[in-house]
Formats: sequence, C-alpha cells, structure tokens
Amino acid sequence: MSVDLRSYLAAAERAGLLDRVPELLSPAEPLARRLHEAGERIVRFDRVRGYAAPIVGGVVASRALLARTLGTSPGELVRTVMAALDATRPCRVVRDAPFLAHVVRKPDLGGIIPIVRFYPERGRRFLTGTIVIVRTRSGMNLSFHRMMFLGRNRLSVRVVPRHLHAVLAEGGGRAEVAVVCGVHPAVELAAATSGPPELDELRLASALLHGRLDCVELDGFRVPAHAELVLRGRFTGALADEGPFVDLTGTYDGIRRQPVLEIARLYHRDDWIYRTILPGGAEHRALMGIPQEPRILRIVANAVPGVVAVALTVGGCSWLHAVVSIRKRAEGDGRNAGLAALAAHPSLKRVTVVDDDVDPWNADDVEWAVATRFQPDRDLFVITGARGSSLDPSRDLATETTAKWILDATIPLGRSRRDFVRVVPGPV
Repeated sequence: MSVDLRSYLAAAERAGLLDRVPELLSPAEPLARRLHEAGERIVRFDRVRGYAAPIVGGVVASRALLARTLGTSPGELVRTVMAALDATRPCRVVRDAPFLAHVVRKPDLGGIIPIVRFYPERGRRFLTGTIVIVRTRSGMNLSFHRMMFLGRNRLSVRVVPRHLHAVLAEGGGRAEVAVVCGVHPAVELAAATSGPPELDELRLASALLHGRLDCVELDGFRVPAHAELVLRGRFTGALADEGPFVDLTGTYDGIRRQPVLEIARLYHRDDWIYRTILPGGAEHRALMGIPQEPRILRIVANAVPGVVAVALTVGGCSWLHAVVSIRKRAEGDGRNAGLAALAAHPSLKRVTVVDDDVDPWNADDVEWAVATRFQPDRDLFVITGARGSSLDPSRDLATETTAKWILDATIPLGRSRRDFVRVVPGPV
C-alpha cells in the first residue's frame, strides 16, 4: 500500500486508472471541463500555462478508488474506517521532509500555485484540495476548507461551525495555522471525517496507513512529511466576501463574509504536484459523503441493532439522501432506523430503509425494493418543519427548514419472505 500521493498516483497509473493530459491548458474552465468529463477517473494535467507544477484531480473520485488507497474493498471501506477510529495510532515524527527543500516568504500565491477558476459565470479562483491544521487542547485538528484567492498572499476561507470555527471564536478570529495540499488519500479521508473535538485526525490517518505516516514538526505544527505543498499563515481576524462557489448539489452557493488567512511562507517539494478537487464533481461528493457514513452507521446501530450498512447516495449529492440496510427483527425497525439516520446527519432529507438482501449502493437495487416492498399509505413517514441543509436550494429560505421523509421498503414480518425475494437462475 502506498504511503504518499506520488506513490499512489504511480500505482494508479500502472493499473490504468489515471489519464494524463499532455496539452497545454490554463488553470481555468477548459481544465475544469476535462475533470468533469473524466467522472470517476484520476486526471493529471502535465502542462499548465504559466506554472511549473502539474495539476492532479479525481484522486478519490469514487468509493472504489478510495477503498483502493487503503488496501480494502468498497464493501469493507466503512468498517475499515470504523476500526481505525477505534484504534488510532501516533504518526512517526521525523526530522526532515521533502517540502522543506523550497521555501518562499511572503509569497505571491497566484504566481506560484495554479489556482483554478472552475466556472466562468461569476467564477473566482479557489484552492479546493487544502487541509487546515490547527492546534487544539487535544492535539492537532485537520479539516478541509476551500479557499478563495483574494490577491497576493490573502485567502478567504469557508469555515463552518465546527472545530476550526471554535478555535477562531476563542481567539477573537485569530489563529496560527498550517495548510497542506497534496497528501496521501488516507490523510484526506481523516481530515474529511466528522469526529468528536478530541479526535486527532493525524492519528486516524496513521491508523489507516497501519502506523506508516511520517510527520515533521514545523513551528509547533505536526505536518505530514510527504505533503507536496505546505503553507504557513494566520487568520487575521478580518472578514472578506467568499463565493459564490459551486457546492455538492452542483448549484451555486451564496456569498458570505468569511475569515481572511494571510500566508507568510510557502513550502513545496522538488517537482511538486498541485492537488485540486472539482467543485460539485464526483470527488467532491465522495470526500464529503463517504467519511460521514461510519458516524451515521454507529449512531443508527445504537437504535436498531440489526443495521448492516449506511450509504449516502450519489443521486442525493452524497449528502441529502441515504439508504440504510437492516436485518429486520421487529415491525417498526425500519422507521426507527430512518429516524436515527435523520438525527445522526441533520442534513438528510430522505432515508430509504431496505432489507439486507438489497445493495444500498446500487440505485437500481434500491428502486426495485421500493417498487416491490413499499406501500406509500403504510410505509411513508413525513416530518415537516425540520431543520434542513443550507445546501438544499428547495428549503424554506425564511426559516431554513425542510420536510423530511422516510421510506420503509422492508418486507413486512407478517408476510412470507418467499413472496418478496428476487429469484435468479441457478446453474445448469
């Protein structure tokens, strides 16, 4: 199993999973369009007009790619992450790192980093593969944050009310941080995982890499030694407009006043690679949705012991719709599983509950279960006036509320299971 981005990309190319684009492209819409057309494949742009660094995207654009980076199968991915959460491991502290080879003080970010303008309409330039490292009382906290380029060494950073937001609130809007871009997907998965405040995502990443994560100390920050690009800076306490940004739904998000980050130093490796993520694309959805599934599964399992799996669906933007697979033991298990999922992930708007013979990641399988095992007058439960997701453009904008619904597509226990099981041809 690879332990840095470069070795992972090399292995993916040998396996035929990576496409190289040799044409000279600018870091603008044509490049973004290529990423969109690639779907769930990895793309490397070798020649970027005006910049030395190549650009890579689509690194973990699917469940299969993400599972491959961890040496597991798509079906076991969630269980693999849950096992790592239960047994985190310290990273190995080393004295040197490849990114220390080059340092630029007070950098002109736009002249060094090929920051992409993804969409022409109202489009701004965004860094999207960026992970912020901040010190907390329990260690290091890592989290993904998009960053809009404001000019020279200033960025407007989208910060939602979680751990980094709490650190900034405590510090009056000011905080020293490190930013990494271009790390092994295990580090990205750890940074995208929503855990309790005491979770040290570096320990989670190290567990996912079986203890083979090397980190270096940089100004009191523990930074993955293999990172392609590292920024050191501080949140100034100032705010600036951020957006519009194309989010998970593929629609424009709003413009908000967000914290300003000033970069004091930029570090990069020899022949460094710039990592980007297409907003609203397959990789964006994978990195937002898949890391939520272990947490949802654990919470739902506390309510319904027979839970098998939880899937945030691609058609539901990997955020708004879920499928829960259960081994039904009592009537009401389906409704309880749906309610628990809604509580575990408040952004959910629809939960479909199916039996364990239905693949929750297969949309056709799930629709078949709804078609053959679901009756709307009996199995549909609607909840009105609930808090919804800010990403849902159909929500009530005045109250930020939405209606939510649960579809119980499980076999009624009073009926013969044989009437509902799909028959497939046997061997001749």
